[in-house]
Amino acid sequence: MRLLLIFLLFPVLALADCRETAVANQSCIDTDKLYIQLGMGLGHRSNPLAGGRNLPYWLLPDLSYYSKHWFFDNSTLGYSFELTPAWQLSMVTRLNEEKGYFQRAHASNLLNRFMVSNAEMVGPNMRNQPRLPLSIKDVKTRPTALDAGLQLDWFLPQLQLRANWWHDVSAKYQGQHASLTLQKGWQQGQAHWQLSSALYWKSADLMRTYYGVDEVGDEMSYYRPGDSWQPELKLMVSYPITQQWVGLVFYRYRWLDNAMTDSPLVQENNIRGWFIGLSYQFF
Repeated sequence: MRLLLIFLLFPVLALADCRETAVANQSCIDTDKLYIQLGMGLGHRSNPLAGGRNLPYWLLPDLSYYSKHWFFDNSTLGYSFELTPAWQLSMVTRLNEEKGYFQRAHASNLLNRFMVSNAEMVGPNMRNQPRLPLSIKDVKTRPTALDAGLQLDWFLPQLQLRANWWHDVSAKYQGQHASLTLQKGWQQGQAHWQLSSALYWKSADLMRTYYGVDEVGDEMSYYRPGDSWQPELKLMVSYPITQQWVGLVFYRYRWLDNAMTDSPLVQENNIRGWFIGLSYQFF
């Protein structure tokens, strides 16, 4: 019920012929033009893993380029087709973000600033094993994976819906994940407000590769999660100061379900991100 309420209450505001950058002044992006922006300020993204360090938000690079079909938007490379004036389908690829929680310097953290219980789906007797307090330093290194998939955008006046499906093409976790995203934006004086919601689904194969536990040293500590559902809300406010400078504030909160929090590696039931600062547009 909570997931349904989130998506009923927060639809998207977006124009059909307009793409927005993460820290821009909410303006349309021209095709065949490189956009480079840099956010500077204070903030961080929390890390729910035991032994994991928060990711600081001091500098937030924003890089995007759109041609008629090809585009690069921060961590995503894609090729898009206009199905109708209101529908757009894209083939997309990017690094999987899960490794970024285990390794702060991972490439997925550079441009990707923002990252129903299934706990009963574990195997026989797995939940009866003693849960040992673990750190990410106690388990083997998690793989760096490359995802590819499809992105479907539906544009209407004052309304947008985006659906993503991703598959591990690098065969590192051999699973899938998907998301459904909605937003609502409004202008209040010079300030632009944007409230967005998202729902993330992660397959059991992905969850077991990154958050499952097989053994630690001489002790056995089993955990094999099932699929995970993770809703998220984000609020962002931008305020133009000059043509190049924009004030920016955002806060993001993602809920983690039991499929993830039951892992001995996970010590928090949410992921939080926030930032207060300025953004400068170079191009």
